[in-house]
Amino acid sequence: MTLSLGLFLTACGGGPLSSPDSGVGCSVTVQIPGLQSTLLGTVTASYNGSTRLLTRDTSTILLGCGQKAVLSASPTSPGAHPFTGWQVGQRTTANATVTVVADGLITASPNFYVAAKPSPTPSPSPRATATPTPTTVVLDQWLSYDLSTKVATLKLEAGYANVNNTLSFDGEANGALDVTVPQGWTVIVNFSNVDKINHSAAIVTATGTTPVFPGASVPNPTVGIPAGDKATFSFVASQAGSYRIACLVPGHEDAGMWATFNVTSSGLPSIHL
Repeated sequence: MTLSLGLFLTACGGGPLSSPDSGVGCSVTVQIPGLQSTLLGTVTASYNGSTRLLTRDTSTILLGCGQKAVLSASPTSPGAHPFTGWQVGQRTTANATVTVVADGLITASPNFYVAAKPSPTPSPSPRATATPTPTTVVLDQWLSYDLSTKVATLKLEAGYANVNNTLSFDGEANGALDVTVPQGWTVIVNFSNVDKINHSAAIVTATGTTPVFPGASVPNPTVGIPAGDKATFSFVASQAGSYRIACLVPGHEDAGMWATFNVTSSGLPSIHL
């Protein structure tokens, strides 16, 4: 990756945008840091002739090999937390705007100043006790996992942010939400319907309507969960492969209400938006 006047360029080797089965594809994942559940800034992304305001902690922009994304950072509180620089891959720059030329999977993050808190003086204790090391990893507001128990917990909201005329999961439609879990892990799905019509969720194949794992759907998935209701289901991802999280209420999946669900033979859970 070469840095010059705010331009990040990588040698082309990933090929054109492709599916997980045929290649890695190209994308730029923008990660915005936060403080006490509040993002320290926003990012304006311009690519393929369009401009998008990124207001989530993690956003993924899909690009073809060699396509550009122009990223501009703006602090939420310039006085308290001003912008300090961009981290793109292993390189840094103080420019508020950078241009990323995609080849493969690139991560970019704007940094904002946060004053270090003074270390408190520890109170003397006659007997120190060891604090257990937490095993739960929170990837974002939608997915967390416990490595010790091999349990991944997915929060799934139907109709979130009115994306795709509410026919979406977690604000994404047409497979843009991409969740991966390792084979043999237990998956707990906390489903909620924040829309005004019925929706459901089931793990199916690209052309199927029957859950691929026992227990991998809400009750009566062709009828769905009423507006404002919630349902929790769990299953073991026993077979590696590429599947869908689909709303099986008639017409909803065809209109784009589906997400990508991958089961891999190794690795750790992950999520891309």
